[in-house]
Amino acid sequence: MTTREKSTQTDRSFFVTGSLSSLKLRDGLKFISSLILPLTLGVFTVIITFQQHEAAKQQREQDRRSTELQREQERNLNDERYKNDRLDSYIKEMGKLLEKHDGSIISSDVGTTLARVKTLNIFRQLDPQRTVRVIRFLYEAKQLTDTQENRLLDLSTAELFDVDFRNSSINKKKLNNLSLTSMHLSNTTFIGLEMGDINSLVLILTS
Repeated sequence: MTTREKSTQTDRSFFVTGSLSSLKLRDGLKFISSLILPLTLGVFTVIITFQQHEAAKQQREQDRRSTELQREQERNLNDERYKNDRLDSYIKEMGKLLEKHDGSIISSDVGTTLARVKTLNIFRQLDPQRTVRVIRFLYEAKQLTDTQENRLLDLSTAELFDVDFRNSSINKKKLNNLSLTSMHLSNTTFIGLEMGDINSLVLILTS
């Protein structure tokens, strides 16, 4: 074999080897390219699925809170309606007793007992704001004034909490002759009120 023939054979070997290497590289790149798209789509799918899951979770939590808030508002509304109904019923029932006994419930032992039981019961059912309205009603009906002309309705042992009597003032901040004898008052406010004959009051104040 001549030198030229050897050289030609060598060149052919390099060409074949290079061609094979080039084919392998292209095939490898094609294979990698074929994997990139599915992998990319897979990653995006996972990310989107996770985001959708989180969004759905947040929406469920928001819906749960909205439902709880709505239920709480409904409970509060029902509670307000109940208390208003109880207050209205009490005033109507006491009004009938006052009318029956010519404005002096305590002139009758039965009337006195009924009025006491109804009032102690309503105190336990109402909030401080409505409790003040009950006291104001009784005061205006002269059932909580202790004078020679009016005997006092016995409400001893009644327990009142967080009552602000400033809201019950009558006649320019005056509550003359108001008597809350032997009632238990906790966190009660009388600030700014003028109360005549206050020395006649026998109150049990607790903190």
